[in-house]
Amino acid sequence: MSKNAPITSPQILGNIEDQIRSVLPSEWSLSLERETNGRSPRSKARLVLIAPDDETVTYVLEVRRLITAQSLTSAIGHLNRHIDESHPQALPLLVAAYLSPASKETLIKQGISYADSTGNLRLVANRPGLFLNQIGATKDPWPDDKPLRSLKGRAAGRSIRALVDYQPPYGVRELSLRAKLSSATLSRVIELLEREAVLTKDIGGGVFDLDWEAVIRRWSQEYELRRSAVVASYLEPRGLGTFAEKLKNVHCRYAITSSLAAQRYAPVAPTRTAVVYVENAKESAALLNLRPADSGANVLLVEPFDDVVFDRSTVRDELVTAAPSQVVVDLMTGPGREPSEAEELINWMKENEVVWRA
Repeated sequence: MSKNAPITSPQILGNIEDQIRSVLPSEWSLSLERETNGRSPRSKARLVLIAPDDETVTYVLEVRRLITAQSLTSAIGHLNRHIDESHPQALPLLVAAYLSPASKETLIKQGISYADSTGNLRLVANRPGLFLNQIGATKDPWPDDKPLRSLKGRAAGRSIRALVDYQPPYGVRELSLRAKLSSATLSRVIELLEREAVLTKDIGGGVFDLDWEAVIRRWSQEYELRRSAVVASYLEPRGLGTFAEKLKNVHCRYAITSSLAAQRYAPVAPTRTAVVYVENAKESAALLNLRPADSGANVLLVEPFDDVVFDRSTVRDELVTAAPSQVVVDLMTGPGREPSEAEELINWMKENEVVWRA
């Protein structure tokens, strides 16, 4: 099992596909069909299993990174509605990074198959006859409520993006709902920043004020794009101008960051390497017709530390551009002249708070 949690839907789907292939009888075959809907953040997929006699069974997948007792009911409802509306003959399959014993019991009672990235798997079908059952982790290996001793990790990154992107004052519960985080996790990040004197709480425990520039700089001490994400190197032989034109017409979820994005906010110098957040680097490279490159790469496709990198992105010069708070921290920890570009972007952010903060 990976030490780091699979934090995007494509990563979870990739894990599940490999897991099912490893336990499926050799006479059977499978096909995982991803359904794309432009830049929609919701991932949909269908799993088609083919028996030795060519009879097939189709599962409609609902993919969730995090399943709680509260969100399980919503996930089941959405899954059943999707089947009723689009695939009436299909069977439901709930997929997540981790499913607790209680969640699995609920799914079994409702006749819903499931799979998670820790190895928990139950696939059931009457025709063709199929029963696959495998036990994985019984305790979440990636809990969100571990004490935060630093600003490393997914929870800290998501918390900081929310704290910086939204103008205080706000309560912890209010912001946790916006950030899709537990209140406990957000509170620990707030307490750490308060201890370091870059944030002020009000009498009720909410955030009264914060120094957003200091918060981003503090985050940059422990975050680095190239260490916090999966980065793949590619070559666009015809240059970055051609690459940008391709991006304008590509049908996948993406957001440009680093120097290419900074040019849309505070131009400094021509971009030498395009850095782009995508959900699946291999699939995006194929759509963009890029060549893998160990050296001489001019495009980096990045599978992010968390989907928050796509939050509050905007279209600038016809390109989907990550929020300035994300771009600037990526520049601060980047190579070459990128830290200098970060300083120019900080200046732009100070002068244009009404543009990028809600």
